Amino acid sequence: MDKHCKLVIFSDLHYAPERPVNNGSIIDRKLTDYALPLLDNLINKINEEIKPDVVFNLGDLVEDFNDKQQDLVNLKFIWNKLKEIKYPFYSLAGNHDLRSMDYREEVENIMNYNHSTFSVDVNGYHFVLLGLDVKPELGRAYGGIFKTQFLSNEDLNWLKDDLKNNNLPVIVLSHFGIAEDDMKGNWWFEKNPDHALLGNRKELKEILCKDKNLIAVFSGHQHWTKFHIENNINYYIIGSMTENINDDGIPDGVYFEIELKNNNISILENHIRL
Repeated sequence: MDKHCKLVIFSDLHYAPERPVNNGSIIDRKLTDYALPLLDNLINKINEEIKPDVVFNLGDLVEDFNDKQQDLVNLKFIWNKLKEIKYPFYSLAGNHDLRSMDYREEVENIMNYNHSTFSVDVNGYHFVLLGLDVKPELGRAYGGIFKTQFLSNEDLNWLKDDLKNNNLPVIVLSHFGIAEDDMKGNWWFEKNPDHALLGNRKELKEILCKDKNLIAVFSGHQHWTKFHIENNINYYIIGSMTENINDDGIPDGVYFEIELKNNNISILENHIRL
């Protein structure tokens, strides 16, 4: 019997009720003022037009204030907004969501997840969400990248078992990039390409390369949209919805509509225009 699944993926909304100051980010590249209207538009498209089987966000729901209480308020607000999606919805937490937290459980509690690394089966497909570890001792510099750049050993071991026990086609979802890239031309990461990528991606890819059911890996964080093939694995990077991608004051508004049929994948890149 044919397996068919329609999904929507978006990332890096960077919601903030006003523009944060003193959080170390060059905020003009993130058009946070447009986060809510973009999300309203996307939710309407999802509910009334696309009608997918499942929706995923790849992290950075908020642009952090580097203030735990403020960030918790903003995360709760945007999470309640996302509940307006009428279809199954799952999200990763990104470095900005976790930057001011002492434990990742503080964000998992808002999302009502027992653990932010988990898998779900939808229409005969196995979706794996890779949650980030939080290491407060590494500090909050660079938007909390160092603090959140790794998967825990516990989660890597869980992934081995999860994939071993799965027979369905697999899609893996990550906040940080996994495929190697020198980030040439990337506004945010050209000077520090390692900031764009998962710290222990080598260990992760050793697991992924052994899985015969893997169709593709999706990630965000890099604020541009690209495609890589590495060791016969398809890696799709999706940009930030609020990125001032062309330096024209217009948010990128990017999201993917994806059709999965058996082991084939079809991706339509769309952009919300306000």
